[in-house]
Amino acid sequence: MNFIITLLILFIMLGLIISIHEFGHFIAAKKSGVYVEEFSIGMGPVIFKKKPKNSETTYSFRAFPIGGFVAMAEKEEKGSKIKKDRVLENKGFFHVLWVLINGIVFNFVLAIVLFFISGLIYGMPVSEPVVKEAVEGKPAYIAGIESGDKIISVNGVSINTWDDFLLEVSAKKIKDSYEFVVVKSSGEERTYTVVPEVTTNEKGEEVRVFGIVSEGTTHKKGFVNALKYGFVGTYENSVTIFRIIGSLFTGQVSVKSLSGPVGIYSIVDQVKSQGFETLIYLTAYLSINVGIVNLIPIPVFDGGRVLILIIEKIIRRKTGEKLENALNYIGFGLMILLMLFVTFNDITRLVVG
Repeated sequence: MNFIITLLILFIMLGLIISIHEFGHFIAAKKSGVYVEEFSIGMGPVIFKKKPKNSETTYSFRAFPIGGFVAMAEKEEKGSKIKKDRVLENKGFFHVLWVLINGIVFNFVLAIVLFFISGLIYGMPVSEPVVKEAVEGKPAYIAGIESGDKIISVNGVSINTWDDFLLEVSAKKIKDSYEFVVVKSSGEERTYTVVPEVTTNEKGEEVRVFGIVSEGTTHKKGFVNALKYGFVGTYENSVTIFRIIGSLFTGQVSVKSLSGPVGIYSIVDQVKSQGFETLIYLTAYLSINVGIVNLIPIPVFDGGRVLILIIEKIIRRKTGEKLENALNYIGFGLMILLMLFVTFNDITRLVVG
């Protein structure tokens, strides 16, 4: 039963995120005058479909509640009865750009709305990187860090939230020492060099121990704080994701830390008992992830199609269908390999764990 509940929650979360993404494309296509044959929520066999009177578009629900799609006229086809000016590739540069990026925009809008709703219900969470306690005998205490110190940077990287701190000291590859810049309760700024203890957990992974206890999270209630949380929560999580992606490219964060559907299922299973607030947060975070990943300039993503569009604008001619198809196949192949890799890692973590 627990498996079914977790799976249902995961389907709802991913279904919402991807459907909103596709709805962004759909709205932009409709407003740009592009012919849209079908807008579907879900994938696979059709459960329900309806074509409103005087509408060219069929709206459908399909069997598998993960994802959705927009079937629009993207390319001119021989023998097609669709007018040339209703085909996406024949639209102006900015219309095509809008259609391509509006899915990403809607993912960020969804995150803003979800953080706002969470703020209205629970308040805006505040988790400042302030030390509640430096455990006696542990590295931070030995270095001189004290209760009440606010951490403002680690190894030259600015720290604004506790999550920023955890990314630098836990997610990235282990370093021999860490330079902490803190603001004392007196207002004085001090720099400390902390050498962490490195231990091995039950999974055989190396873990850094600093001996720092967080002050925890407080919540600020009210409409204004909820509205602020909608935008601040989206911004801060976007910055965190960009930092993680940047760290992946520089090798500071291992690709083994990436998670696919199996890993996300495991996360949902772990956090669902923590309440609705955590599930809202996770959905918003994943929506931002989908938006940012789609910015990556690989043809299989929206960002790749935008890149091709910009190249065509610069060179003032089409790149050619064969080249575009080849790039799409390469991008799709790379994505399949990456998904197989992260799924293998997810399963390995579950088995070992």
